[in-house]
Amino acid sequence: MTLPMRADPGYFLELQTQTGWGRMLERFAAWIAPPPGCRALDVGTGPGLLPALLTRVGCRALGVDAAPGMFRDALHRNLVLADALSLPFRPSTFDLITASNLLFLLPDPPAALTGMTRLLREGGEVAVLNPSERMSVSAAAALAEARGLTGLARETLLNYAARAERHHRWSEDDLRALFTAAGLHLTGSVTRMGPGLVRFAKGKK
Repeated sequence: MTLPMRADPGYFLELQTQTGWGRMLERFAAWIAPPPGCRALDVGTGPGLLPALLTRVGCRALGVDAAPGMFRDALHRNLVLADALSLPFRPSTFDLITASNLLFLLPDPPAALTGMTRLLREGGEVAVLNPSERMSVSAAAALAEARGLTGLARETLLNYAARAERHHRWSEDDLRALFTAAGLHLTGSVTRMGPGLVRFAKGKK
């Protein structure tokens, strides 16, 4: 889950365990609702909270991240060093591939999503979490004020919004087109966080 301006592993660990971003990942995992026994891959996993959550509901989950320092205080035991644009797995390996707050930051989101689709078994699913079309610095600041957020919680939310403005913010129609180009059929899309600043989306191969 790639969010902060700083890149030290301790910052990411605090982000996933001491702020609302951890609760957001819990909601994301619950929304995906994978079946028991599902073989799952989380791309851009950071310390590994999402694969840990997926394991709790019966998945055989693996996380990958390009920064080895992220694994120093790992939250999940099955983590592998790998780049999102060059995933070292055979085609048709996974039932579920997840990516939270990663796709919108990549230089070529369509290529990354196509690469993930290649690793899915037929009927498998990709689920992503990214800023919605409603995300902006002003909207994030208003939400932070309304919720009384301070410190790390406020900092990461505003930073997230600023990066979304510079990169990508996706509506359901945007994601439908992105999924279709990658060989996926969009099966679900919902917004979360205040007025809907974050979008969950999933699609099947």
